[in-house]
Amino acid sequence: MPLIALLTDFGTRDGYVATMKAVIQNICPKATIIDISHDIAPQQIAEARFILWSVYNYFPPKTIFICVVDPGVGTKRKIIAVKTKQHTFLAPDNGLLDLVLAESDVKQSVIVQNQKYFLKNISKTFHGRDIFSPAAAHLANGIKLTSLGPLISLEKPQPAVINVSQKGDYHGTVIYIDRFGNLITNFRIKKIKEAELKIKETIVYIQTTYGDANEGKLLALTGSSGLIEIAVRNGSAREMLHVDYGTPLQLKVK
Repeated sequence: MPLIALLTDFGTRDGYVATMKAVIQNICPKATIIDISHDIAPQQIAEARFILWSVYNYFPPKTIFICVVDPGVGTKRKIIAVKTKQHTFLAPDNGLLDLVLAESDVKQSVIVQNQKYFLKNISKTFHGRDIFSPAAAHLANGIKLTSLGPLISLEKPQPAVINVSQKGDYHGTVIYIDRFGNLITNFRIKKIKEAELKIKETIVYIQTTYGDANEGKLLALTGSSGLIEIAVRNGSAREMLHVDYGTPLQLKVK
């Protein structure tokens, strides 16, 4: 039974997501659909990029991911379909897939442009319904990736995650902020017992759990994604430090 996973910034107040699911089911009734998230902040590609990266490895092989955070909808931006060793991804060519593709073995990639596999009337504002959903449903029905359009060669993105395993100074950034206000960094620490983070002149020490800090105090720890995050116990690091995506960090390993 084919599995299709949806990631959008459409929210659930409107009927956009339901319409996409209806299109998929009409074309591929046997498909199972899983919602990754529809609460990505509008047009925030960086959020979608991290969320996709943090979940995709937990999905079964052959899952088809529809990723629609698409500020360029209706313009000349490309839609791409990428097949890796395990999964297939459809997304705008806007960097949304960069974290995944930086660590994946790409088998094939195409520009999605064969209108045979789209809906008949294509809106300039809702390619999620008219292009992404039908294209993914046809893939779930068994068409080849190359049926969607011509092959392209994608340049492998530079790895964003910094693996830290020895003493020294490292420079990174905040790549995601979750709903709790935790600041997820691009540092992954291995076998390091003593380290400290500097963010906006504030020093934060690495701990093991949220409970290692007093309530309302800053700490850093390895989160569920395997990356170092800065948090406030029972509070919001984002509000306390007044930072956003891209805020630079310095990690000192002693």
